[in-house]
Amino acid sequence: MLALTPRLQAVADFVQKGSVIADIGTDHAYIPAYLLQQGLIEKAFACDIREGPLRNAQQTIAHCQLSGVTFLLSDGLTALEGETFDTVIIAGMGGEMIAHILLQSPWCRQQVQHFILQPMTKAETLRSFLCTEGFAIEKESFAAEKDKLYSILSVRYTGQKRLLSAAQALLGFAVEHPLFEQKRQKEIQRLQKVHASLANKEEALSERREVLKLIKEIQDYRC
Repeated sequence: MLALTPRLQAVADFVQKGSVIADIGTDHAYIPAYLLQQGLIEKAFACDIREGPLRNAQQTIAHCQLSGVTFLLSDGLTALEGETFDTVIIAGMGGEMIAHILLQSPWCRQQVQHFILQPMTKAETLRSFLCTEGFAIEKESFAAEKDKLYSILSVRYTGQKRLLSAAQALLGFAVEHPLFEQKRQKEIQRLQKVHASLANKEEALSERREVLKLIKEIQDYRC
């Protein structure tokens, strides 16, 4: 049986039993393989923009003696149009790239019931994009791996748009998660360093004030 890393396990934990998933940027297809082994799904699409990772995915599924996976060479979701699936997983990419993939295939908003998104960077950019484009972030989780903290977002498209504050975009909505305070403190420390770097720049007075304001919002943040 496959054992997933904490980051990938947190992604898999959001998948609802019986889903038909499309794993975008599948690489080794560890998530589809794990879900099939656990009996949580029976069918999956494993997609990647490059042939090498797609071959790796095929080897994983063959090695695990699994079936039910369709392999597609695809730029994001483009090769999936016309296929039947209800859940999209995009994990291991930057937040800006994930946003680009969703913008590239607007048809998916009506077809896909559930998006599970795991940005490696720029999670705040992805959160802001989702909310201004009418996606609802229904639940979030965190995963700690190799001294880094990753956000995992469970998302549905509702069409209802909203604007996030800077603190909401940075911290997300997993305030009850055991790792939330670690995330809060990481952001405070990062912003304190930004503030210190501006300390000797007289022209940056307004920017320093904004940084201090954001630190206060993060300290008081309750979602």
